[in-house]
Amino acid sequence: MAGGVTGWDLYSTLVLQASYVDYYRTQPPLACPNDGEPLRLGPPNQPGVWFCPYDGWSYPQDWDPEIHSGM
Repeated sequence: MAGGVTGWDLYSTLVLQASYVDYYRTQPPLACPNDGEPLRLGPPNQPGVWFCPYDGWSYPQDWDPEIHSGM
């Protein structure tokens, strides 16, 4: 009799998927989620701000992991 998918196989898949979700929700974006344009570093008086020059989207101000993490 051939082996099938066991409960442990499904469980390990779910655990792996959960680790991917956790990882991608903690990574800052590299490109604008609206148009795909690479984000550029913001002005010196706002360290850590990245923005899209075309539509004004900025990270972290406009970042929502529930929407923009790709999961």
